[in-house]
This record gives sequence, structure tokens and C-alpha cells, in this order.
Amino acid sequence: MPSKDLYAVLELPHGAPATEVKKAYKRLARKVHPDLNPGDKNAEDRFKEISEAYAILTNPEKKKQYDAYGTAGPEPPTDPRVHFTGFDFDAGPVAGGFSDLFETILDHAHQGRSRGPAPGQDLVYPLTITIQEAFHGKKARIAVTHTVSCERCGGEGRLSPSRKRPCAKCGGTGKVGLSRGPFSFASVCKECGGTGKDPGEPCPACSGTGSREVRETVDVTIPPGVDTGSRIRLKGKGQAGLMGGPSGDLYIETHVRQDSQFAREGPHVRVHVPITYVEAVLGAKIEVPTLTGHALLKIPPGTQSGQVFRLKERGMPSLRHGPAGDLLVEVHLQTPRVVDERSKDLLREFGRLNPENPRGYTDPTEG
Repeated sequence: MPSKDLYAVLELPHGAPATEVKKAYKRLARKVHPDLNPGDKNAEDRFKEISEAYAILTNPEKKKQYDAYGTAGPEPPTDPRVHFTGFDFDAGPVAGGFSDLFETILDHAHQGRSRGPAPGQDLVYPLTITIQEAFHGKKARIAVTHTVSCERCGGEGRLSPSRKRPCAKCGGTGKVGLSRGPFSFASVCKECGGTGKDPGEPCPACSGTGSREVRETVDVTIPPGVDTGSRIRLKGKGQAGLMGGPSGDLYIETHVRQDSQFAREGPHVRVHVPITYVEAVLGAKIEVPTLTGHALLKIPPGTQSGQVFRLKERGMPSLRHGPAGDLLVEVHLQTPRVVDERSKDLLREFGRLNPENPRGYTDPTEG
């Protein structure tokens, strides 16, 4: 590389970030590219100069060294075909414009990868269940649509090829090229997968895809303790693999429907239970609902509305064989509907015998 300041070559201040280097390179290259200035030796030299500066200043290690010491080490090799990394032409003398050229190059890069066995995609099947089914577990039978390998071609998409003949697409080289003006690009032949040998005729049974779509009924066991988002894996029940690769997996994803009585709180289950005024004041033993029936709960005297009692390990079972969650019983005082005068008199007498002011911000002697 000449001893010129690389940043000056790109008309940038010293130490400019790589993003600015790329912008400057694109801006200048549009002006001096040889194809846009045919026969102009100065433009060709200028383009090589900015390309070499760009190659160094977009390399993190070389840029770091150049910023610190003014040199990037050995000069980059000069390629008679012009470097075009990061280039973005809008138009030019090349047929279809440079934008079309680079789209073609990118298309070759994506499609020209080596053909070989590859695993199939996984599938996710949502399954809605009740909280009771999540607690007890469930056996379900579901219908799934997925692809399976074609039996006729073994999933390769091709009939038995003649390995003695070369690939007609690449002429037996295993690579295909693209060349326009000063640009050259080569990629793996997508027809033969880079082998250079005749890949054979497309399979008529699967139209060359290597797979066919089927609708299959599968049985799945939902273990006790699943939650919304839990997944059960069915190996090999996903999409078919490519070129004989293994099939993907099927994941049954559970979604627990909201329940009118029980609410899931992680491993715990909350239930709201009404209690009477007498039960709250004097205490009582009451039955509370659980996911396995009813359980007896002791309510101590003086229980307040909204108080929570915990029944150990009466909540959701653990998927990892640990202890189960708890049942959280939230009690709510149900105010009695007093209609007869005797009951009203008894309540007034109770108030006189048990004076109490639950509102500490007021004077108990008032009112």
C-alpha cells in the first residue's frame, strides 16, 4: 500500500469509524469505477486506491494497527479482478444495472451451498387442556399434518443417478460461475451438490422435493404438572429431513385454560372460599375444594376476610419429581342478610358488649 494516508484517500478524518469508511467507499466508487469511466487510467488507479484503503480500514485488526502505528502490515495482494465487498451500485453500463448483478451474486451464494443430508424442521402443536387435566395428566390423540420422506427416492428427490456421467449443469467441476465485466463469482453447483456427478432425474413421486405431506394420528401422554408453555417432545414426528437426513421433532405445547374456581400460581393453586360471620368470629372446621376432592380446613376464631391458609402439597405436582405445590385457601367473609327484628336486637346487644373501632383514625366515642 502506498504511504498515503488511508483516511485521506477516502476523504475522511483520521480514525473515522468503519461505518463512515463504508459510506465513503460507496460514494467515491460510484464516481471512479472503471466500468463507469471506460478508458480512464486515472479513474482505474483511483478506484484501486480507494479499494485497498477500504479493505484495510474495514478489517478490525488491520484498522486498529493502522490507527496506532500508521501501517497495517504486509500489503494486501493485488487482484486483477476488482474487489467489490460492500459495494452498492444503483446503475451502470452492465446489463440490468449493478443492483441486479449483486442480487444475482447473493442468490448464487444462498442457493449454491452443498447439497447433503440435513435434519427436518421441528413442528409445534398447541393443545388446550383444563387445570384438572394439567393436575392429573392426560392421554390425548391428535391429528398432525407433516411431511415424510418419499419412499421411492429415499428422500433424495432424485432417481438413481448414473454416477459415471458428469453433471450437465457444471460440466463435472462441481462449481458454477458468474462473470460480468471485472467481477467474478463461483459457488457450489446446486444441481449436483458439488460432486460434479450426474444427480439423476427428479423423482416423479415427489416432484423432486424428496418428501410428501401426510396427515397422521399420534398418541401423546401429558404428564401431571404441566403448565402453559410446557412442551412434550415426540421424536421424529416433525418435517422430513432433506436428502435422507433425520426428521425433525414434534412438540406438543400445552395451554391451560382459565378455571372459574381454581387459579394456577406457579406450582401453587389458589381457591376462594366464603365463610360466615359466625365461623369467622368463633372459628370452625369447614370443607374446602381441592383438585382431588374436598379437604377439611380449621378456621381459627377471629379470622379476617381475605386471610390465606396453606394446605401443604395440595397444589400442582412437580414435573421433576420434587414436592408438589400448596393449595392456598383465601377466605372471604360473607355478610349475613338479617331480616327479623330479634336477630337485629342480638347484633345490637353484641355491639354493646364488644365495643370495637376498626377505623383507628376516628374517635371511638363519636357517633
